[in-house]
Amino acid sequence: MNANQRKPLAVIFSSILIGLLWNVSIFAEEGPKIKTYSEVVTLSKDTQTMKVQAECVSDPEGFVYLPSRAKLTVKEITVKGAELKNPKGEDGKLKDLPYFRIQVDKPNTAVTVSLVYEGKDIVKEKDSKLGETYPGRVTNYTRTFLNTTPVDIGKYSITLQLPEGKDIFKVTKPAKFEDFKLSFKEGRKQVTPKAAAVKAGGSYELVMDVCEQPGSRNIAIWIVCGGLAAFFLIKRKDLLMKAPSKDSTIGR
Repeated sequence: MNANQRKPLAVIFSSILIGLLWNVSIFAEEGPKIKTYSEVVTLSKDTQTMKVQAECVSDPEGFVYLPSRAKLTVKEITVKGAELKNPKGEDGKLKDLPYFRIQVDKPNTAVTVSLVYEGKDIVKEKDSKLGETYPGRVTNYTRTFLNTTPVDIGKYSITLQLPEGKDIFKVTKPAKFEDFKLSFKEGRKQVTPKAAAVKAGGSYELVMDVCEQPGSRNIAIWIVCGGLAAFFLIKRKDLLMKAPSKDSTIGR
């Protein structure tokens, strides 16, 4: 094959390559995205509630893909930036990855999706290896987040609010203290790890040990006992100060 014959082939291959790169760039621009995905999980005695806020980009058909809801019940869906076309959403699978998706009236558009889920397995609870120990029975809480969507999540974050009467004993994952923040809101202790990127099919795990807070009755008992102990110490001190010494008795 001479040089003149190679030129048309080179032009053809260059055209194909440019076309492929153009298609990839178009998909990257117009494909679905999840820029941020934040969860606020509130635990109570009977149920668990999770409020989700996600900044997403809809695909060319207006679909917004979100992680699978598994067995959770969808209590509420609201969207900012577009109108919601399917109020209940729908479950599906793509390349063996389950997802939950909604459809809006604007394709390739940035929207903010807010959802409220309810269920019993958002956070799994089990006995801790610490067993029965001070300051009360210690149990283990684990929240495992799975990005079951076909797209990466730019920033995933979670805030876990403990049930009333519970206290944070130890945070195991993330292991470093600087990688999470402890706070107090509406009478509940809560923990918030740093936001992290989660790839498609990837996961993130929050693991912690939780204990019972000292009850007000126990605190009152300790206060009474402490007061009585202080009273008897003072009384004993007064008696010792008033009692005559052996030397002074002999001298008389």
